[in-house]
Amino acid sequence: MIARQPTRTDVEPRQQGARRFLWIFALVVLLAASSVGVINLVAYRYMLRDDNQAIVQLLSGWGRMYKPVLFDEIRPEIAVYGASWARDAFDPEAVRRQYGRKLFNHAVSGGTAYETRRFGDSSLDNPSLEVAIINLDTFYRNELVARFRYGFDESILDLDAERQPNRLVGLRRAYSLALTGWAAGANLELLGAVRARDAGASRAEYLEAYQRADLTRRQDVMDRLRQRMFEPGGAQSDWSGDESRWSGDAAPPDLDWMIDGFCSRGVDVIAYFTPAHTRQQQCDPQAVKKIAVLGFLREKQSSCDARIGYFDFDYPNAVTLDGVLRPVTASEYYRPDGHPRPTVGGLMFAGMFGLEFPAGTPDAVKLDFGVDLLSHPDAEGWIRERAARCTGEWRGQGRALLDALDVP
Repeated sequence: MIARQPTRTDVEPRQQGARRFLWIFALVVLLAASSVGVINLVAYRYMLRDDNQAIVQLLSGWGRMYKPVLFDEIRPEIAVYGASWARDAFDPEAVRRQYGRKLFNHAVSGGTAYETRRFGDSSLDNPSLEVAIINLDTFYRNELVARFRYGFDESILDLDAERQPNRLVGLRRAYSLALTGWAAGANLELLGAVRARDAGASRAEYLEAYQRADLTRRQDVMDRLRQRMFEPGGAQSDWSGDESRWSGDAAPPDLDWMIDGFCSRGVDVIAYFTPAHTRQQQCDPQAVKKIAVLGFLREKQSSCDARIGYFDFDYPNAVTLDGVLRPVTASEYYRPDGHPRPTVGGLMFAGMFGLEFPAGTPDAVKLDFGVDLLSHPDAEGWIRERAARCTGEWRGQGRALLDALDVP
């Protein structure tokens, strides 16, 4: 028996049905995409509100994707670059409230040297930018990490890796802000934090940067550090300034490139080492490295069309010794993971710009917390004196600081 072949009358209804299905499917996708895009763009405008900037800029996720775009919208006077040690330290709302300066925190979680210098590249077309604060730890701690992390997209930066204008950057940003999954994720995280804030939650509840460490959890370490530095018989030197302790590159290429970019635009640069808690580095002073960096930055200053500052906060002082001299269950200066809290950023900002410390700052901090080493008459000696504190040798500091620290 011969099978009946489909006729045109049979095929046409099926083709019409298939076309109708495709049109309906396309319409549904278009409507869904349009709805998502509108919601994401409305939420992005919400991100730009001044009263939301602490939440937007201090949240731990999504910064790689939205911070370059937000930077161009906000057009700050001062910008901070680096990894999460910098991100947690500088609260833009606190800086504006305390000092009246418009700061943008461009640091991102796990930021690499390459990412940091590329964010710097993208900032160069902002005529309002006066000062770039660069976290040196980002360039000197993680030499072996990958060049960039998940979520980093160079197509949304204003300039390419050779500092040439990025083609179609406007379209790429529009797509990223409206239709990508990261935009939805960022908006959900932002709205969750805003709801918590508006419901009366403390900052520590909706911003990790404001959480406080219980330093008594490692009281054994604190006791050993106190004995080593302050108690009789504890000053056994384990540091001789031997240059073999550090043999890295004093002029990392990404840092070199980044500073050159800012210098060429007349943007002042302030480079600094983070005040890590003494227990985290086991009070490794890294004096040789810091002196090598001093030489590198002196050389950069000689050819820079703007001012360069170099601040070292990472040595035994009233901040980094928090919990060493007496038990502290809720640190004023550190998060549970060891990152500095915005209270530390406020102190660093005051020191960097020669401003009054915030009200209530302890005398021990006022007496000794960082200095501009490029302006210091004996910067090398200053670095070595602070390094010697790790061995209990506090000579040259005078009795006032030890009294302020309540050291017998």
